[in-house]
Amino acid sequence: MFEGLVLFGQFFTKLNIPLAIDEPLEKFRRNIQYITLFGFILGALEGALVLGIGMIMPLWFAWLSYWMIDGLITGGFHLDALADTADGFFSSRTPDKIFAIMKDSRLGTMGSLALLYYYGLNFTLGLVLLPHLTVIQLTGLVALLTMLTKVGLSLQFYQMRYAGSPHGLSKIWLNVATWRIMVAQGIALGLIAWLTGWSGILGYSAVIVTAWWYRRKVYKVLDGFSGDTLGAFACLTQLVFLLVLTVASQFGLPMGW
Repeated sequence: MFEGLVLFGQFFTKLNIPLAIDEPLEKFRRNIQYITLFGFILGALEGALVLGIGMIMPLWFAWLSYWMIDGLITGGFHLDALADTADGFFSSRTPDKIFAIMKDSRLGTMGSLALLYYYGLNFTLGLVLLPHLTVIQLTGLVALLTMLTKVGLSLQFYQMRYAGSPHGLSKIWLNVATWRIMVAQGIALGLIAWLTGWSGILGYSAVIVTAWWYRRKVYKVLDGFSGDTLGAFACLTQLVFLLVLTVASQFGLPMGW
């Protein structure tokens, strides 16, 4: 487990973790069941920073700070994938052209819009939700949202087909054992239920439905996942969960038991 957590930290963050792990590619696959735990630990770290800010500043500022903190710690790891996927999919081109667009390091119009929409929706949904939260509940939500990016990825690892570059790193997620994915999902569901109650369970149910729809769409267009399309879904996982949680709060469903 320890080696898996170290590998995930080295892969998904900009944190300096000077530990060498033998056979890293194989150990990525063998430790997928711990990817939820890694996401929650990372989220707890970000949540602790948000808690400190929320104790002395308005909650809206703490909420805004979360998105900046996450971007700095992860280096916008999934955001680049979201932008590239938007540029490729909304180009309405053939699969080979879509792959070429996603590999292009330049940011296009649809990629720019995707990032603006993503941050705009997340921030404004948070503003709607904040009156229903304490600073402690906000801290828990931050931990869950960071965790969900990794849980969302593990959903797509189930019998995944890979259609990206032959030299792409995302090949490391192929042939992941189903039981490892189920353990990751079970840990996630337990944490979600503990921190957000029925609102969170409803939100994660929407994430699962979205994962099914997204997978069908990507397979129809590209016949498999690439690293960019996987990363884009990590962002969608957060957004869908937060959207459902916010709507639930407007109908009086509390966040927590």
